[in-house]
Amino acid sequence: MSYYNLLLAISKTLGDSFYVLHEENYLKNIQDLQSAFHKQYNKVIIGYSYKTNYIPKLCQIAKQNGIYAEVVSEMELELALKLGYNFDKIIFNGPLKKEKDIEKALLGNSIINLDSYSELDSVENIVKKYPSKTFKVGLRINMSLVNKDGESAIQEGLDVGRFGFDTTNAEFLNAINRLNNLGVVINALHGHTSSSDRSLKNFETITKTLCNVRNHYNLNNIKYFNIGGGYFGPMPKGLINQTTPTFEDYATTIFNQLKTDAWFTENQPYVILEPGVSVVSNALSFVSKIMDIKKIRNKNFLLIEGGVYNIKPTFHKINLPFQLISKETKTTNNNENFDVVGSTCMEKDLVLNNVSINNPSVNDFIQINNVGGYTIVKTPNFINYVPAIISINTENVYNIIRHRQTINDLIATYVLN
Repeated sequence: MSYYNLLLAISKTLGDSFYVLHEENYLKNIQDLQSAFHKQYNKVIIGYSYKTNYIPKLCQIAKQNGIYAEVVSEMELELALKLGYNFDKIIFNGPLKKEKDIEKALLGNSIINLDSYSELDSVENIVKKYPSKTFKVGLRINMSLVNKDGESAIQEGLDVGRFGFDTTNAEFLNAINRLNNLGVVINALHGHTSSSDRSLKNFETITKTLCNVRNHYNLNNIKYFNIGGGYFGPMPKGLINQTTPTFEDYATTIFNQLKTDAWFTENQPYVILEPGVSVVSNALSFVSKIMDIKKIRNKNFLLIEGGVYNIKPTFHKINLPFQLISKETKTTNNNENFDVVGSTCMEKDLVLNNVSINNPSVNDFIQINNVGGYTIVKTPNFINYVPAIISINTENVYNIIRHRQTINDLIATYVLN
């Protein structure tokens, strides 16, 4: 069966748009990341970032390959537990942790990184509830990142990020003393900081800052240096106008810095990575049938079911790699430029901007690749049903990973009078 006929058969069952999961890409990315860092150091823990894409199948693949679950909310914590994770293989981060969840995570020996003084209050309440137990927590450290032009490299160009503890404030020492007085062990420092450029310089800064905080405050019980995520992964050629660092580049940069620190060299703590986009971007494609083609004032528009929320919910301007899948091989080159647009009622529902396509026809399919980061978790119920997710094996047999949403799914959580 041709790929077109396979997609046509799928569309007749699951609708005119759907995602295709590439499990082999995801697994390879994880293994390549592990290999790159283990060449430098053998005590590396990888925690897959659930917030980036929590398709249960991907989370299960991670679990089967010794990857921890990195979660940042009550919902994600419950999902990890539902998928069979034990608490001691869960890294619990995020700015809003409910006290009941902090309690469960502490009792289960999760790696938990506090983000604020209000969470420290919760820890104090829990210690009072269990006076005979010794608890261990990590602290997320607020970072300042500067790019090559001397400007802030924090995501969105923010001068000051909102996450973690400000170590330049005297109150931070009070927090350490408070935990010490409670008998709580500080066993981790967490440095994840989302950046706009994902540069090696950022990771040098993060690593150096964690070492400096450890040394300045004599935190001798640190078991985990958590570098966080924000790496480039495998990048399609020409997608952005720069050469991006490899996993090996990140590993070399991080450990070149760590190995200059005497305490790190002597005590050999674990190093934690929390990849998301870098391992999952090329693990998902979006496929949609071409529903209509029209021209308005010399501008060509190609309409698909679904739209920008399915492809790039952050509304970035990059044209992702794509391919046209037609019933018949195109024998002539008749390329024209098209805006590929979605089926919502927004003018800004622009999926691909002014791209060259050879003689597309209604009922052809367009496959847009590298859509694994944040699409599934940020796709709203906006105008269209949430699409199915399938995987295709080497024999061109497809398996359903998620069913297409139905009207009953849509209204199931509402109270109807």
